[in-house]
Amino acid sequence: MSSLLPNEFILPSIANIQYSRVALKPGGKKSAQLVYFNHEEDISQAMQTIFENKAFDLPSPKIIIVLEGGISNASERLNDFNEKQFSTLVARLLLDIGRNKLSNDQGAPWLFSNIRHDSVAGRIIQTTKQQYLANDIPLSRFVTIGIDICPSVSLEDAPHDYHSLVNAITNGFQEKSISEMNTNGYVNYRILNKRLGRIILYGRKQEDLIDRTTVLQRCVEEIGRVRDSDKSECVSVPKILLLYGGDVDNIEPIHRLLSTEIDRKKFGLVIIRGSGGLADVLAWVCDKILSGGTCIHRSEMKALSKIFLRELKVLVSQLLGSDITDNLITLVTYLAVTRCKKIRVCDEDDDLSLYLLEALVTANQNQRLSSLKLHLSLAFDLNQPKFASRMLRTNQDIPEEDLIQLAKMAIIRDQVQFLHVLEDTCGITSDNLGEKFECELSVKMNYNHDLFLECIQQDFGCSLDDVYRSADENSETAEDELQSINVKLFLWAVFFDHYNLSLHFWRRLNDRLCGALVAALVYRHTADLCVKRSSTEIVTVQKLRDHADEYENLAIRLLQCLYLSNPNMARLALKRENFEFNKLSSLEVAIMSRSEDFVGHTSVQEVFDVIWSGETSHKIKGKHFDRMLATTASSFGHATTGIQAKDQQNFLKYILTMKNKLSRPRVKYQVHFLFYLIFLSLLSYLVLFVKPSLIELNEEMTILIQNDTCPDENNMFCAKPISSKQSWSFLQLLINIWVFMFALEEFRQAKLFKTKTNSLAQTFLLYLDESWNKLDLLCVVMYVASITLESYNTKTTLNAARAFLAVDVVLWFIRLLILLMIDRTVGPMLLMIQAMLNDMMTFFSIFFVFTSAYGVASFSLLKSGQPPLDFAIFRKIFHAAYWHVFGQINDLDDVKDNFELTGWAAFVLLAFYMAVSNILLVNLLVAMFSNTFDRMYSKMDTLWKFHRYHIIKEYTILAPLPPPLNLLSTGNYESKPFNRQTSFFAELSSDQILNLRRREALAYESDVFEQAAKEKLSEVNQQEKIDSQLRHLRKTVAHVKLTCEASTMDN
Repeated sequence: MSSLLPNEFILPSIANIQYSRVALKPGGKKSAQLVYFNHEEDISQAMQTIFENKAFDLPSPKIIIVLEGGISNASERLNDFNEKQFSTLVARLLLDIGRNKLSNDQGAPWLFSNIRHDSVAGRIIQTTKQQYLANDIPLSRFVTIGIDICPSVSLEDAPHDYHSLVNAITNGFQEKSISEMNTNGYVNYRILNKRLGRIILYGRKQEDLIDRTTVLQRCVEEIGRVRDSDKSECVSVPKILLLYGGDVDNIEPIHRLLSTEIDRKKFGLVIIRGSGGLADVLAWVCDKILSGGTCIHRSEMKALSKIFLRELKVLVSQLLGSDITDNLITLVTYLAVTRCKKIRVCDEDDDLSLYLLEALVTANQNQRLSSLKLHLSLAFDLNQPKFASRMLRTNQDIPEEDLIQLAKMAIIRDQVQFLHVLEDTCGITSDNLGEKFECELSVKMNYNHDLFLECIQQDFGCSLDDVYRSADENSETAEDELQSINVKLFLWAVFFDHYNLSLHFWRRLNDRLCGALVAALVYRHTADLCVKRSSTEIVTVQKLRDHADEYENLAIRLLQCLYLSNPNMARLALKRENFEFNKLSSLEVAIMSRSEDFVGHTSVQEVFDVIWSGETSHKIKGKHFDRMLATTASSFGHATTGIQAKDQQNFLKYILTMKNKLSRPRVKYQVHFLFYLIFLSLLSYLVLFVKPSLIELNEEMTILIQNDTCPDENNMFCAKPISSKQSWSFLQLLINIWVFMFALEEFRQAKLFKTKTNSLAQTFLLYLDESWNKLDLLCVVMYVASITLESYNTKTTLNAARAFLAVDVVLWFIRLLILLMIDRTVGPMLLMIQAMLNDMMTFFSIFFVFTSAYGVASFSLLKSGQPPLDFAIFRKIFHAAYWHVFGQINDLDDVKDNFELTGWAAFVLLAFYMAVSNILLVNLLVAMFSNTFDRMYSKMDTLWKFHRYHIIKEYTILAPLPPPLNLLSTGNYESKPFNRQTSFFAELSSDQILNLRRREALAYESDVFEQAAKEKLSEVNQQEKIDSQLRHLRKTVAHVKLTCEASTMDN
């Protein structure tokens, strides 16, 4: 046990010990460390020598579990005891004790058992080791020791291999061992427990009274002595006996371990009911004692009653196959006198860890503070919050530092219930953990803390330390520091997917509505990051997105409760600044996190209606918008401030207020829509009637070439004819200015994305993130390209300019759809078309492969002559293959009369291509469209409400006058919608802030009560369903019984 004592303090050996490594199965590896000493050595000195030797290097014990009993034959059981299930429960218990990430010196579970074969003990050890390996826990943190006795031999003749060890523990009956051998070795491998890691073997004389229990007692005493010498305070190691099965040979060892105090503590006993043998006998005895029956005479406290003895005799005869022995009567009498205070009876399906803890505590009522802390640590290891709460309530003198350490342990292990226990019983909250505890957590759990800080910077535009902003930035109070810790731990728990922990820290936030939306934002960003890095399975990504949806639903429920109680407060809560998250408003975070269902809530849409209309219209009358707009500034900035609530009838005042009316987003939209229709009309007139025909230009170009005006070798770049050299008309100049003002407006919008940290390239990419901005940019670029090409005055550039202009006209008309998006009927349909276009792009990537394959193959078979290598060849290849899908099969005439090998090949290729394209691919596209329609139809309205924000945002910041008049006016380009710097939260009084937070707290409590009521109603309905099924079953049984009786009477 070199980990318990420094190397310089290891004493020289004071006992003669034989060390060796042996195999515990024939032909196996030498996996177990064997220690042998005989009767000539003092047992205590021998144990001291063993644990001080480096060959027996062991971690400090956290709990000692002794497996007693055993089931050697299935016929010994009177019931069906599930060994696998029981072994898994014990292995999980040992895993929970061994899993500890706070420190390397937290101790490990020690398991003692017999050396001889025990199927249950072997399965427990094997399952525990598998669990340790699966959870990346070193096997050195799980100690297994087998203790036994054998006839004494000299150290030279001590057991050193499998055969000698088997002969030793079978008391030298070598004939029995030889009879079990054949030519291939041992037939019966079930002689030793082959899962043990260490073995202590004591050689005794025949008349010696020392047995296995004595050696075990001395071993436990030495463990306690070594631990006391290493610790600053004496701490007794918890000790427990686990009894399953067993026979009469286990009675005396159990009584001795229960009645003897070892290392200032007695053993507790956990009995597994249903395992048969002695365990079921003692379980029956304990039930008799605890039920209040008179199993002892009142006059003689140590005499068992005759009735009890008769019942016990029958039970022992049935379960043990023997008569009552004196040792059994002594043990039962001891249990009766002590009222089974050290005993817990556990059924096969019960929580074994809880019974183990109760047996430890009841066995040692007068325990010191150090033992209490150790038992609390075990309660945390075994995930027993109720037991820990009971201990904390009865022992209030535990230091705060130890409680904080337990809170850290609970956070690392994601044990939220223990945080509730510590908060309720001791007042220990996340405020006591320290300002940089989230960094300490990342280090202890091997998390990428730098990635966490980078994502926080990206999501909130500031560092983690600056996320929380105090109301008064000049002075920070102690409450601000504590709340900053909660915010950091909340963000840490969300980012690293500790969902239950994040809920715990979320409840401690002041702004729960914004906190839930922030969690949805971080979860979705983390899921996207995992997909981008391809480092996480799809199941994990889906789990992150499910957590985001759960937080979004939580925010919706809170908003609904707040809206039902006070709609004005709900709208105020949406738009106010939240100092816990870099002064972001809840509505702004909802947009960032793409919380479509939240944005579709009635309260959010009413806020949009106010901003869009710019006044209290008749449709939304009576909802206190006038008071809200009059007392607070809009979160959209100054774009909607100063708007009058009522229109003045006086004409002069109407003229004076025209500027304010033009600042309303809805009025801006109407003016922009009208001017854009005028622009499209003028652009269409220019293309159709002003621009000269390309056919006439090409004819004039041909005449110029024939008249040798241009050289033949350079006719592609010949000058334009005189008819096309006229200057720009007034309409052309007007449209050029119009497009330039469109570009200026887009440039102003792109400047909104420029920050101190963003470069020009990042700003441009952020601008292009919105799909409609890509269309705007493409429209301007295509028009500029057409004008530029037209200025070169050549045949090639004129044709290219006209092609660019024609495509640009199509794009300008498609841009009209942006203006129609605001309509509640057309907008959802446009979103549906946009989703279907994504499906079509996916389809065309597949369709291109088949079209290219058939086009190249068929053209090579049916071509006439050697075609030149130019761009025309690509059009010829794809032309026929593409139009085949729509029924134009011109290649059939070339194939039907061609019976050569090339004709047959072309025929087969055409038949295969038509089958694939017209039957498979077209139906695939239809199925994709149908699936997209079904998927989006149910949430089309919600999607439109979410995209409505972008339209309102754009027309809020646009200049009142549309292009080309926007040069005369400026929009609100210096502040974005939901601007943090122009928000109105700072203008609220302290009473208004307190009232708003009180309303949010009441909404949260109302939501919690409503959810609890729904769960209770669900449980009641489930119970009623079960009762109904039981009644139906009783009626069926009664009917069957009546039918059987009638049949018997007839016979």
